[in-house]
Amino acid sequence: MTNSSPKKPRLDHSSEFFCVGHNHRTADIETREAYYLTPEQVELALVATSKKFGLSELAMLSTCNRCEVFGFSSAATFLSVEFLHEIYEFIHETVNSKSKIGPDLFRKTPYTSTGWDAIRHTFHVAASLDSLVLGETQITGQFKDAITIARNAGTLGAMLGRLTQEALGTAKKIRTETAIGRHRVSISHAAIDLARRASSDLSTLSFLILGAGEMSRVAAEYAASYKPRRLVIANRTKEKATTLVEQLNFGEAHGHDQLSSLIAHADVVISATSASEFVVMKSDIVTAFKTRKNSRLGPLFLIDIALPRDIDPKCSEVEGVYLFDIDDLKSVVEAHMDKRREAVVEAEHIVTERMDNFSQWLGLQKMAPLISSSSKYFTDTILKEAQKTFARENFSRLDDDQRKAIDAMVAAMASRFTSDIAKTLRNATGDETQALISALKALFEKDPSP
Repeated sequence: MTNSSPKKPRLDHSSEFFCVGHNHRTADIETREAYYLTPEQVELALVATSKKFGLSELAMLSTCNRCEVFGFSSAATFLSVEFLHEIYEFIHETVNSKSKIGPDLFRKTPYTSTGWDAIRHTFHVAASLDSLVLGETQITGQFKDAITIARNAGTLGAMLGRLTQEALGTAKKIRTETAIGRHRVSISHAAIDLARRASSDLSTLSFLILGAGEMSRVAAEYAASYKPRRLVIANRTKEKATTLVEQLNFGEAHGHDQLSSLIAHADVVISATSASEFVVMKSDIVTAFKTRKNSRLGPLFLIDIALPRDIDPKCSEVEGVYLFDIDDLKSVVEAHMDKRREAVVEAEHIVTERMDNFSQWLGLQKMAPLISSSSKYFTDTILKEAQKTFARENFSRLDDDQRKAIDAMVAAMASRFTSDIAKTLRNATGDETQALISALKALFEKDPSP
């Protein structure tokens, strides 16, 4: 989150935006796991927090790599670091019953930002410029889901709504106009690449993928492209696993009823379920290895790309087991990032351009009441003068159509004057903007002369 602002600073509402949270850069996986909220919990949190702190505009993004609260408050003077921490802590104490977040864990660097820092950060998050996997597409969908949840909770107001809309527009522009998404890189892809530690020839391996959601689908597609010796999709609901296998036209579908047996015959297990508790326990691995030793299979690679985590960390205590989680995949991801980093400079230019557009919109929101009062002044003044003219005897013979034409001309004149004022305000910057606003207030924030 860099301390940058648009090229033309304006009088606007930017200081009233804020963000507070944890992400993969500031918090380890245990901390992120503790702060993770389900979509249902997020909606409850938004409603409770809005009521508690009188904040009408709030959204929250909770993923495997971040838990962040975005918001807008008309009382910008109260957006201190302490106040933002209080909001963040309240959210998790109120709805996150799964985890006990004590003072020590809370002090693990929840970052805060306000004003243009918060706005730029929002653009970066939506465009995947702040992701563990630079340019990955999943975050954009998660960002859209966060907006939907905020809308359902009644906390997506005009300001936050416009900000998130602009952020998504920026993400689309970056993806279509730069090379940031043209080289396949994601956590799911990294998980398959990590499997090369088991064998350089992936076609010799047996893969077991737990879950049938988006991350599992991407991993399964990538694994299937190597035509492995065996590919098994296991899901609590077998029908979903079957659907994924049919889409791939490759592999086998199973439920979780014979999990130990499936693990026993796998070389690589990739887990990406949405379960709130561990799916694979140490006891499952111990049981699997009784069969595994008889089959003379090699080491077992467990790759957990879920959050909350699916695989009990104690599984790594079993001899012959190598367990990796999301944070362990960072080195794998880094090896694929050079091409995408080359596109970051272009992406940042787009962010700056779009922030300048957003700045103009914000400025107009601040000026809207003034523009409205000037429009009323012009309309009322011209109409009163027109009515005086119509009262003269030589205008008494005007018919209805003529009077309507003159009324339309009066309205057009008022509209043109107002449009010119708005254009002048949009093009003004810094002190010039403030001087114009002061002059317009002196002229128009009063009743027109009779």
